[in-house]
Amino acid sequence: MKTTRRVAPRLVALTLCATLCATLGAALAHDSAWACDASQEFAERRAKIAAMTDAAPQEQARAHYLLGVWAKENGLTKEADAAFARAVEIEPDHAAARQALGHVRSGERWLTQAEAMEAKGMVLRDGRWILREEADILDLPARQRELRRADQAKVRKLLDTYARGGERAKKFAKEALGTIDSAHKLEPMAFALRSRNAAVRALAAEELGKVGSRRALRPLLHRAVYDPSEDVRFASIDAAKVIGDANLIAPLVHALASESASTRMHAAQAIGRVGDVRGVQYLVYRFEARGGGGPRAYSMSVNQVTFIQDFDVEVAQTAFIADPIPGVIQEGTVLDVQVVATQQTSYIVEREVIHGALQRITGATDVPMENGAWAAWLKEHRSELTAAR
Repeated sequence: MKTTRRVAPRLVALTLCATLCATLGAALAHDSAWACDASQEFAERRAKIAAMTDAAPQEQARAHYLLGVWAKENGLTKEADAAFARAVEIEPDHAAARQALGHVRSGERWLTQAEAMEAKGMVLRDGRWILREEADILDLPARQRELRRADQAKVRKLLDTYARGGERAKKFAKEALGTIDSAHKLEPMAFALRSRNAAVRALAAEELGKVGSRRALRPLLHRAVYDPSEDVRFASIDAAKVIGDANLIAPLVHALASESASTRMHAAQAIGRVGDVRGVQYLVYRFEARGGGGPRAYSMSVNQVTFIQDFDVEVAQTAFIADPIPGVIQEGTVLDVQVVATQQTSYIVEREVIHGALQRITGATDVPMENGAWAAWLKEHRSELTAAR
């Protein structure tokens, strides 16, 4: 006779719970023991490095850096940072240790992450880096923030009036914009540079020049090169020139190498309006560029004869199957050739634009628009241009 024993569900649950607690306890104990072993080994390694008093500073710095790498791999973050810091203390230019600490090289100096962000004009707010202008807005009292929003709404309304109205409405809108705080006009005016109305874009560029914020330089330079309206391009580069930047022509020089002829002409016009003599050599190069050497290639003239050179035979149960294997005989000549030179003919209108930009910057109105004329002028006046920079 068989007897069946029933185990109470509560007893089973208690047993499972006890087993789980025991397993977790063992795991935690193992982790704790591992952490203690890692900390103990870190202390032993550090003591050995401290005893390296006769070693060269570079060797000591390397030893501390390797100790930091080991500590980081073993989960000892604080100890790793301390080792990296000690390596930097011994050898201030230790690049690997600096990078491990999150430092960034700026010229001849190493900056911490915070110093690097501050050098870019960023401010730390609530754990994230934001622009200083954004921080200034957040720091404004509620009343001033409300006033800023009201002024920006007024700017947008006046721009709409300028776009839709006649001459009197345009005059009113332009005069009304002059009564609004310049600091409140930056964002709506920068957005207005995207307007479909060329007159609104030109007005926005003019107003951004009055605002004088360096944050407006990028959208203004973009419009100075890519806007289809000449009035907008000229207003944009004039506004950027008013704001001022030592490297204002750098993106314009880059645009001179564009594949688009219109982009190159717009960039040349913009450089001419800026008037920076550093742009002369780039304009001269663009004016005089006519071609260069070509790549090597091969010229082949051959006759090909195809023939059956063999058969691939397969044996089946009742037949033989022969697949032909073709071969090719070639007879002829292969020549190694190279294009000696190429010549690119520019559209006369592009050269006229560059010629006008060069005359505007240099004042040399007597230089003819001929090949080699500006190159000869640059060679003669290079020292004067260098002194004028």
